[in-house]
Amino acid sequence: MNKIMFDILLLIHKGEQYNVKAFAKKLYKPYSIIEQEYNNLVHGGYISDARVTEKGKEFLDGKKIDNAIILAAGISSRFVPLCYETPKALLSVKGEIMIERQIRQLLDVGITEICIVVGHMKEKFYYLRDKYGVKLIETDTYRSRNNHASVYAAKEHLRNTIITSADLYFNENIFERYAFDAYYCTVYREGDTEERGVNTNQYDKIIKTYYGASDTWVTLGYAYFNERFSNNFIEIMDKEYNRAETLNKFWADIQDEHLQELYMYAKHCDNNIIYEFDSLEELRDFDEEYLDNTGSDLMKKIADQLNTSQRNLRSFKPITKEDLARGITFTFEQKRYICRIAEDHQIIDIKRYDDSIQELVNLTESFETYYDMTLPLCAAENVISPFANMPLSMGFQERYIVGNTYSYEEDNNFIGSTYLLPFYQMISEKCKNIFRAKYSDARTLTGMNCLMMVLTSLSKIGDKILILGAAAGGHASVKPIAERLGLIVDDVPFDYDVQDVDYDKLNQRIRDEEIDYVLLAPSDIIHPFEVEKMDTSKTVLLYDVSQLLGLIGAGVIKNPLDTVDNMVMFGGTHKTFPGPASGLIMTNNESLHKRLETTVNPIYIRHTQMHQKVSLLFALVEFEIFGSAYQRHIVELSNALASELEKCGFSVGKADEMYSHTHEVFIYTDKDMMDRIYQNSLRLGITLNKKHKELFRGYGIRLGVQEIARYGWSVESMKQIAQIILETSKPDVNDNAVYEMMSGLPRKKIQYTFDEATASYFKRFLH
Repeated sequence: MNKIMFDILLLIHKGEQYNVKAFAKKLYKPYSIIEQEYNNLVHGGYISDARVTEKGKEFLDGKKIDNAIILAAGISSRFVPLCYETPKALLSVKGEIMIERQIRQLLDVGITEICIVVGHMKEKFYYLRDKYGVKLIETDTYRSRNNHASVYAAKEHLRNTIITSADLYFNENIFERYAFDAYYCTVYREGDTEERGVNTNQYDKIIKTYYGASDTWVTLGYAYFNERFSNNFIEIMDKEYNRAETLNKFWADIQDEHLQELYMYAKHCDNNIIYEFDSLEELRDFDEEYLDNTGSDLMKKIADQLNTSQRNLRSFKPITKEDLARGITFTFEQKRYICRIAEDHQIIDIKRYDDSIQELVNLTESFETYYDMTLPLCAAENVISPFANMPLSMGFQERYIVGNTYSYEEDNNFIGSTYLLPFYQMISEKCKNIFRAKYSDARTLTGMNCLMMVLTSLSKIGDKILILGAAAGGHASVKPIAERLGLIVDDVPFDYDVQDVDYDKLNQRIRDEEIDYVLLAPSDIIHPFEVEKMDTSKTVLLYDVSQLLGLIGAGVIKNPLDTVDNMVMFGGTHKTFPGPASGLIMTNNESLHKRLETTVNPIYIRHTQMHQKVSLLFALVEFEIFGSAYQRHIVELSNALASELEKCGFSVGKADEMYSHTHEVFIYTDKDMMDRIYQNSLRLGITLNKKHKELFRGYGIRLGVQEIARYGWSVESMKQIAQIILETSKPDVNDNAVYEMMSGLPRKKIQYTFDEATASYFKRFLH
């Protein structure tokens, strides 16, 4: 039997008198196909005298639908402001509660086993158990996942199962008691559509899905999973559920990726039967009762404040879909408004905003919400204090200056640059105090810009340079940059057992091959290099200390400028050093200084981003007072975290007698565990890095504690962080356990900075 034969059989079983024209219209098939398949049913003994035979009834009994699952866990954030007070599924549409209407329709066709997946405002659904005898399945995955998670939460009930959303409204009861195979309801859309279109074969089997088509059948309404589909779906989800890329997928997206195992048929329906209300506006178009009385106290309060009726308030949207507490926007009298809402759903204020401004609000709120929630363990990021942040909005950005502390000339410079020069001079003073650098240059823009400026200013085509290879933890961008400049590049000899340069082999190569430069730019480092062992009598050491700058400035690790003369030390100022994203070049060698001083600006950099330089100066002033304590705490935390990770069973990197001399912690893993930790961390909001290189014995995870140290987190809290990392390493991670542990971590408040009174004191003299 095929699908069309089954559909004809089912219509006759439901009591409809066979009529080729009527059946063709219902099933969207030509007369000839209906006639042919009807005759096949008669020939097969399923129909006799236009009635279903016992054989036909037995066949239908083997195709009974067991149960139904109604998905009702979501927030329905697009349905603001009503969703603050009532789940969309519990709204009354034309006199009936939407979810109750579906329950009654299911019961009417004989489906009595009904499960409802609930999450947001789950308590409001409890009454349905007593009223209809339904089973409730509670989940909190709606906070972070799409509807695949609600289906998966009910996997124990997936058999021959109807899957429907609680916010659907069916004008007619289109639920069935029997089904030929898995199917999805479809309707025909004329013109362009953003819905999921389907192509089917002559028996309605879906052979292709796509988006962005026009004049096509699209999936809309409920679906039916038969036992084949259910088993395959569960098997696929068991493998893919914890992958980061699964997080935002609909269950239909997963079907699209596995259409061979998860094939379905299309159940064609008339356009005026299935309704899905994505917004209040769509509901108003269907039920005019919502024009003047939405039943929402919040809506009434907004209308009262604006002295208007509810029908004049339109186009409601949440500021952020993930966090309704941020508020909503709406249109009134052709102007856009934003309404901020308190936790108890009281109105904080209502303001008018331009749409483009609102988009900026949405983007910024989303950014802030994400980083407020993360566990920051990325070794390449840090936060700057409100004090160091002040110059970024003081008007320095638009101003130009040519030259630096040592090369400034007022003639041929920009008028007004004399007011900028003192900031460079003070930066130089602070670099002498903190880094013991005779010469400093803050004109570069970032750490990588430092590297390019140093190489461009000092080297020439054909020079020989040895670099720290990527396998040994060197920055991956160094080699292509050096090669692009025409340098002859090779790797520095490295001893992986001690995680340090092999100085004997390096010095031998320097002497034998007449190496011009040695460039060390470590990205992954727990054991600082002993660069004083290098023979720099005839070669120049270029040392990118972006990862180590704060540790060097605080004296926590050795300062290369104290022991090596023929060198340039440089790096970014936003990792262990808690400054803005800027760059800093320093040396005690006058010859190297002169070559850099006269070329960096204005030849290679024209606009030095002066606001970043002044922010850097503020960070240097702050660091001079608080840097030592902060950097010691960084190393304290990195070793405490490494110790706790080792107790959890991880293989942790060690640097001689310590786990780490820096802010970084290495975890050695196999590929599967590395990918698992990374994918789970991506999904759960933990920032870290995965590594595939020899320094990590093949595969591993790099953690950095500089940001959590900036928040003043305690040594004791490292135990909880280690437990979080342990949970992410498991094949079946417990999301709830991770979220609970993350919520128990200390708050993120920047420490090791001036108090608010000092910042206020500074501001007082500016105005």
